[in-house]
Amino acid sequence: MIHSDGVRVPRRRWGIALLLGFGVLVNYFDRVNLSVSQQALTDAFGISAVTFGYLSSFYNLPYAALQLPCGLLLDRFGVKRIGRISTILWSAASFAAAIATRIEGLFAARFLLGIGEAPTFPANAKAVGYWFPQEERSLATAMFDSAAKFAPGIGMPLIWIFGLRFGWRWSFAATGVVSLIYFALFYLFYRNPSEDKKLSDAEREFIARGGAQPEDRAQAAKGAPLGYLLRQPKVWGLVLGFASYNYTFYLLLSWLPSYISSALHVDLLHSVIYAGVPWLFAGLIDVLIGGLLVDSLIQRGWNPVRVRQVVLIGGTALGLGIFGVTRSVSPIAAVFWISVSIGGLSISRQ
Repeated sequence: MIHSDGVRVPRRRWGIALLLGFGVLVNYFDRVNLSVSQQALTDAFGISAVTFGYLSSFYNLPYAALQLPCGLLLDRFGVKRIGRISTILWSAASFAAAIATRIEGLFAARFLLGIGEAPTFPANAKAVGYWFPQEERSLATAMFDSAAKFAPGIGMPLIWIFGLRFGWRWSFAATGVVSLIYFALFYLFYRNPSEDKKLSDAEREFIARGGAQPEDRAQAAKGAPLGYLLRQPKVWGLVLGFASYNYTFYLLLSWLPSYISSALHVDLLHSVIYAGVPWLFAGLIDVLIGGLLVDSLIQRGWNPVRVRQVVLIGGTALGLGIFGVTRSVSPIAAVFWISVSIGGLSISRQ
């Protein structure tokens, strides 16, 4: 990128995007650990499929309930402070799961994980708003959003192999260690643009001139009244869209390996490998279409609202491919339709 005076603009902001993406990758390693370890947990605690469903919900309940409060906390205390606290909490949750001796302890660990990871996406969205001009924001968002897809694609086979070799407790402990590594990186490197002493004047000006969100914490802390937001049609559109997206996303995240294994009669190793394919595809299409293509069209002068509307509607339509799974009689056919569905939903988030 070239500055208006002909000076090339440094790219420190993209280092921040990579840092946020790595955080989401680690975040989803923690989440997917449970689904990969289902059989091992069944053997260790004798849990049924219904109990496993409740165990999954013990993560989702606090995660969902805390989204609005996390937004308020981020406005008041900032990305840096909330990000550090949340990472410590989700690291502790992974270690707590590793040492759980009763099923109640595992429930408590998943509940704590939901609390710790709740601020992740609101914080990342806020950080991207601070660090990126509008014309680069889709790619920056795709860099951390796609990590949520790459993590299951990479993590499912890796965590399964690690758990098979060392046991499920060590797989939870390993994700705890990786979470602490991310905490150290975030602690050392994340600052808002106004606080980052290594951010050049040229890049700071480029970010501000491109429409980055101002860092006015006092104004942000006032926020918009909840009643006002609930009266906005756009807010309800976003709520309904994310509710539909997240239902499909977490259904696949929690149950995909066991579905392929039990419903399609595939051995556990191959079911984990098959389960990783749709997530890798979703991560790739998230970056290429939801990130690079959208930003490229906007930079060429296309209407940003229209571009995002077309991508959202098109992606959501592809998401209906999940119905193709109900007619699938082979693992390959099921993986194909799941890939189409989750890939379409991935680009719709941009």
